[in-house]
Amino acid sequence: MAQQSSGNGTLIASTVVVAVIAFGGGYFVGNKTTTTNGEAPAPGAAAAPSFGADSAAGKGTPSSLVDSDVIPVGTSPVMGNPNALVTVVEFSDFQCPFCDRGANTVKELYEKYPDDVRVVYKNYPLPFHKQAPDASRAALAAGEQGKYWEMHDMLFANFKNFKSHANDMKEYTAGFAKELGLDVEKFKKDFDKPEFGEIIKADQQLGQKLGVRGTPHFFINGVRLSGAQPIAKFEEVFNAQLAEAKKIGGNNVYRDLVKKNFKAAEPPQAKKPAASTVEFIPVNDADAKKNADGNYFVTVVEFSDYQCPFCKRGDDTLQEIIKNYGDKVRVVYKHLPLPFHKQAEIAARASIAAGKQGKFWEYHALMFNNQKEIKSGEPALMKWAEELGLNMDKFKKDYNDPAVAKQVKDDAALAGRVGARGTPNFFVNGIQITGAQPFAKFKPEIDKQIELAKKTMGAKNLKGDALYKELVEINKKNAPKAAPKAAEPPAKVDTKLLTVGNSFVKGPNNAPVKIYEFSDFQCPFCSRGANSVDQVIKKYGDKVQVVFKAYPLPFHKEAEPAHRAAIAAGKQGKFWEMHDKLFATQKSFKGGDIDALMAGYAEELGLNMDKFKKDYNDPAVAKQVKDEMAQGSKVGVRGTPNFFINGTRLVGAQPFPKFEEAIEAALKAK
Repeated sequence: MAQQSSGNGTLIASTVVVAVIAFGGGYFVGNKTTTTNGEAPAPGAAAAPSFGADSAAGKGTPSSLVDSDVIPVGTSPVMGNPNALVTVVEFSDFQCPFCDRGANTVKELYEKYPDDVRVVYKNYPLPFHKQAPDASRAALAAGEQGKYWEMHDMLFANFKNFKSHANDMKEYTAGFAKELGLDVEKFKKDFDKPEFGEIIKADQQLGQKLGVRGTPHFFINGVRLSGAQPIAKFEEVFNAQLAEAKKIGGNNVYRDLVKKNFKAAEPPQAKKPAASTVEFIPVNDADAKKNADGNYFVTVVEFSDYQCPFCKRGDDTLQEIIKNYGDKVRVVYKHLPLPFHKQAEIAARASIAAGKQGKFWEYHALMFNNQKEIKSGEPALMKWAEELGLNMDKFKKDYNDPAVAKQVKDDAALAGRVGARGTPNFFVNGIQITGAQPFAKFKPEIDKQIELAKKTMGAKNLKGDALYKELVEINKKNAPKAAPKAAEPPAKVDTKLLTVGNSFVKGPNNAPVKIYEFSDFQCPFCSRGANSVDQVIKKYGDKVQVVFKAYPLPFHKEAEPAHRAAIAAGKQGKFWEMHDKLFATQKSFKGGDIDALMAGYAEELGLNMDKFKKDYNDPAVAKQVKDEMAQGSKVGVRGTPNFFINGTRLVGAQPFPKFEEAIEAALKAK
């Protein structure tokens, strides 16, 4: 029998936007907190930011909490009550924009719960953020004068400028030290302390041991939280940990909760080799080329866009390839101006026009080095031509030549045919490499292709374009083959295969349109799909009935218990309220106790907890989830969300107009 609910809970799919605002300089003042008699404050007392109790600066506020040997606070900078019941350990990088957002969220958490949280900063500069280690040194040097957190805030507020100060980070950050009223000479001297390098290295080694693979990365009393999550996510974990810590109490609270909560990160899964795309890209006389004298072993063709910031990075990699391999590698440039880069097409034409006077690569470099100026359009393009001493009459004539415009158009059409759908896109002897990859990504393939070229030349006495064409053919033969595609499920299924059974429904049984929704509470696309369904119900009312079916995907480990929780709530008339709560908080599922989280939601909904727990753990409820999945598999559900509107399949998180189209067709057919 169908289980119907009159609940009108509506899922609100909201986008949480975290403003990128630096912590106010000097917002946290001082770096020592004691009571009037000089003792450390008891748990629950607010505290100003400080270094750890035994910090390198020797200025820490004592903490009575026993440290963890798994995630030690050690001598790291600490903000907040040193004896707080909840400790947030943050692995971060001062040059990472996501870390800036994460730091802002941590500040928000601190402001809401100043007595109950201490924040611990661990340095985790990523290898591709070249100025991040120096930024960490600057913060540590400021900490020697009691201004660690003020410098922390200032660094995040200015991280976008680091690259332009690659060679003078000490002087650059000394300017911040001056603004903060520090002894600048002492700051500069401290900046170079060898022990700061050891501190940074130790933090990185700890992060690696804990499975930190990116930044920002947090541990809240040992519960792992990865990425720049919104404040709501932090609060969910924080509140659960605060409640747990209050139960435990005592000086061992941090050590004991970390021991209980910390779980080793899952090892990265080895990816199966993807089917390689290998395409022969013809090289034309009109193409811009480097090292094209016929003695090359490897041809690298790049499809690029002068207004694309990733293409600038791709060009930097190309220059590194040329520097390391010289005339062993021929580089060929082709144009793929993207439609949303309004000046990219005219920039491409300008580079070709410059090339007709032998200055393609010089002009190419000017544009990438002054990329932001391209937005100003033709005035900038003409200015650069003049700077290069080009014949301006000829340049303008070539720039406006329909044949030049056709060359750009032909390159873009070729890109579409060979699967280059974005920029930058590279083909190394036909083997596709997409995106602004570093030199290290290209090197193994180029080395391999050089060896292959030498063998092929020896066997067939080929060179130049003939060798290039032969190598592409060899690479095609050696490329991993794509797995055969499974047959597409039918667009229309027999409605007799879709039964309501014990599933929960919205809408009357006599509705002319019945929508079966196979969904997964941990799937972000399902959340969007549910939002579209809410719009359907709002517009069509009693004309539709929605039948919800569980289809937890195997890689969403927390989805199955979430579906059991929804069914258990449904047995108390709150299925749809739990449905909405689960979709609204699905990002919270990972990294904690899923059973406790579900029970917490049940309490929030005012359910009878004894009955909820009994139903949640009832084998019959688990069987209902399996039965609903089996029904989905029977009608060809292979992913989520999957909808059937009077038997017509609608796959994926489709927008509301797609549902309207299918529903209107179903109503007309009645």
